[in-house]
Amino acid sequence: MKLTKKWQNILLTILLAVSFIWNAFSANVMEQFVHLNSLRNIFGALLRWLSMTGFLILPAALLLEDSRCVVLARFVVFPATLLGLLFTQFFFAIHSPTLPEVIAYAFYNSITLIACTYLFFAGAGADRKIVRQALLLFCLLVLPATFPLNIFMQRPSLMSHKQFGFVRFGGWHFLFILLGVFTTIALYYFLRNKLKKERYFYLFLLSLALFFQLAVRFSFVRLQDYQDAKGIIGALPFYVCSFGIALLPFAVLSRSNLFQGMLFLVNCPGAIIAFVWPNTGPVTIFHYNVTYFALSHIFLFAVTAHLAISLDGAPSGRHLLHLTYSIAIYYVAMVFLNAAAIARGNGYNPNFSFVSISPLPLPLHSLWLVKIGHVKFSPVYITTLCVVQFALCLVTFAMYRILSHLCDPMRKMKKTASAKNIPPMQ
Repeated sequence: MKLTKKWQNILLTILLAVSFIWNAFSANVMEQFVHLNSLRNIFGALLRWLSMTGFLILPAALLLEDSRCVVLARFVVFPATLLGLLFTQFFFAIHSPTLPEVIAYAFYNSITLIACTYLFFAGAGADRKIVRQALLLFCLLVLPATFPLNIFMQRPSLMSHKQFGFVRFGGWHFLFILLGVFTTIALYYFLRNKLKKERYFYLFLLSLALFFQLAVRFSFVRLQDYQDAKGIIGALPFYVCSFGIALLPFAVLSRSNLFQGMLFLVNCPGAIIAFVWPNTGPVTIFHYNVTYFALSHIFLFAVTAHLAISLDGAPSGRHLLHLTYSIAIYYVAMVFLNAAAIARGNGYNPNFSFVSISPLPLPLHSLWLVKIGHVKFSPVYITTLCVVQFALCLVTFAMYRILSHLCDPMRKMKKTASAKNIPPMQ
């Protein structure tokens, strides 16, 4: 995967990301999908959904100059964005906007149209094969990956049906865990025979999809809580999993073994622990608390695992060495950010990465408290968090090495059998 060096492509990508995230703070971005009560609202929401797929399509078209994404930018994102502007009045009628939200909406749509127009003239023409590939990519990956995860909440029956109730270690919980395993394995078989350039491309799109869903969560929490997170402060990506999601596209683009390997050792155990002990509340599987949680953690684990399996992020002792101080820096930063959030949030404690309150029924966070201005924390508890996080990374490293040791001989046997044109041993 080769990144472009064209300054205009890079600038447009940065402006697109900034404008999209800013616009995602508007309540209407997600609220529109629970007000599909008229034909105009349905059509307008559909157009804006197609337009928002540009968050995945345009960076790939601009930074990677992928011909499939250039086609989608020209013939999907551009017309959907332009036609969607005709329904602006109905979009803002859903929930009364503030002036910054109106500006953000105008900024986002302007940058999207400018980027698509640029690709009309900067990109080369496409033959029928490229168009078919672009259509498949859009229908099978881009559109499902940007699906509005709160859309089922407009149906009260789906929110209260007992058969769909999500409980910890219940049938639906185990099904989602199995889906996480299946997704990782399926992604392996999909990527294994592809060139590394293509593997980077697909994992970049999937990482952008995770970032997309993380960004639009800001819109959801404007009007409702997400699990225990309240408001914008509670939705900030300062928890281990959400922080890992925010870093994932940059790790893929970097092609850095150090970056990818360290993120692999942190994200994989984080996603597993979150999945084993979810805190979704007494809701059904169609509630946003579950749909966002399930999708984000399934693909967080799958994509991060493939940093090591399919890309250049195979972990080594060097990664563990750098994690010893990186983890400590992270948790110290979370202590100060959490204190700032409490001060700005009228006493609401978001408990970023559990630095303020222990997730276990043990008052470890109260041991030998130290106070520095408005910042209050327990050095013993923070040290414990660092040790536990590093231990999880160490276990992940050991498991990866064991599995790699077991799988390498099998791969060599298959390659040898294929070279000799004989069937491999079963």
